[in-house]
Amino acid sequence: MITRLEATRYRCFERLGVDVGEFRVLVGANGSGKTTLLDLPGLLGDLLDAKYVIDAFVPRRRKSSERKARASSLRELVFAGRGDDFSFAIEAKLPEAVQSRLVEGMFQRLSKAQRQKTQSALDIDKKRWPSHIRYELGLRVSEDRELHVVQEYLFVFPENFKPSRTEPGYQGVRVGERGSKGWRMILQREFGQTAEFTPEVPPPGARTRSTKVGIGNTLLAMPRMLFESEHEFPASRWLHSLLTTETVFLNPDWEEMRFACPPGQPKTITSDGRNAPWLALELMREGAPQDAGADYRSERYADWVAHVQTALPQVMDVEVREREDDHHAYFVVSYKGDFQVPSPGLSDGTLRILTLTLLPYLSKQPAILVTEEPENGIHPRAIEAVLQSLSSMYDSQVWVSSHSPVVLARAKLNQLLCARLANEGGVEMVAGTDHPRLQEWRGGIDLGSLFAAGVLG
Repeated sequence: MITRLEATRYRCFERLGVDVGEFRVLVGANGSGKTTLLDLPGLLGDLLDAKYVIDAFVPRRRKSSERKARASSLRELVFAGRGDDFSFAIEAKLPEAVQSRLVEGMFQRLSKAQRQKTQSALDIDKKRWPSHIRYELGLRVSEDRELHVVQEYLFVFPENFKPSRTEPGYQGVRVGERGSKGWRMILQREFGQTAEFTPEVPPPGARTRSTKVGIGNTLLAMPRMLFESEHEFPASRWLHSLLTTETVFLNPDWEEMRFACPPGQPKTITSDGRNAPWLALELMREGAPQDAGADYRSERYADWVAHVQTALPQVMDVEVREREDDHHAYFVVSYKGDFQVPSPGLSDGTLRILTLTLLPYLSKQPAILVTEEPENGIHPRAIEAVLQSLSSMYDSQVWVSSHSPVVLARAKLNQLLCARLANEGGVEMVAGTDHPRLQEWRGGIDLGSLFAAGVLG
């Protein structure tokens, strides 16, 4: 789970540092950085996937990519267009299985006497285990219009000894002096120098040995972990997978979703949402016995249809059909009055409700799902059902942006992140619990107060 995001001198953020949790609602005026913040996990995933770091930002090397370019020129990436450098950092809590493997690796580095002493200390206080991982990346716009990697650090640390939130600069340079507090360097790289990799878990019967590798300035070093032993780099490979394969920026293409969806789709929701009919069909057939008829429906599918009906009371049923001629799947919604409407005739709002309410019922969900303004095209009385669905994805981190006072009123104060324009022209992100004008707020919809506080505009 991602626990913190940082960005320095990137776009509208002169210095961003925000702790995040399982469910967050971002609110603020247009142009206040909500999309930029939501995009950070996906951006880091694209950087790790790209051949050259520039490919994640500008279109000249993105001819085969379906995703929209993030900038038309590299200067747009630097805060206020001044200077050449910008950087990112991300922290994530490691799964317990990965934490245990790191602890085993710590023991392998110690003598027998040291092992017993360390084992006793760690058994007493698990918060001294290496429980989190931090990746730091610094980039620079070069004179020849290239994008260079100037710093890259990857290290693990215990929950009790988190990196400083006030010290400027890269925390990776301080790993050596924090070794006694459980910080362990995995990847260290500085501009013009080789990248140094240190196994998290030494090979059986071997001592820990660092490997130095020369890597071009326009390439990241972290993707090289994929070519290393999974036994030696469990935390690194987990973070790489989290960002590259388990993060979805859900931005459905409603026009495309009106067309029947071809077979062979992924088993988790895609960013364009087009595979929603196939996911619903799989949910409908979940647990079906071999002799089940075509009208079989799983209990969870029936629960989903009932949830849709709380948002759309006029709906009698939701079916998913597969065309016999080409095996494409599509929705058919039955309404009161005994008439049916297939996907091509459904409104954007109805398609949005079907897609967003479906997510928590799926057996396989993305680890991180972000989406913008889920309330668009939805009647205020139906928004609550959608928000309830998104906040019920217990196996996922879900972050949404919104301009809706209804969404704001339904969110808890500790789930809010408020974007506001700073005096210097940048953007600040303030936790709902720290916002000076929301201290006495208790979830009521008071538009005047919300706008006066700068929460919605």
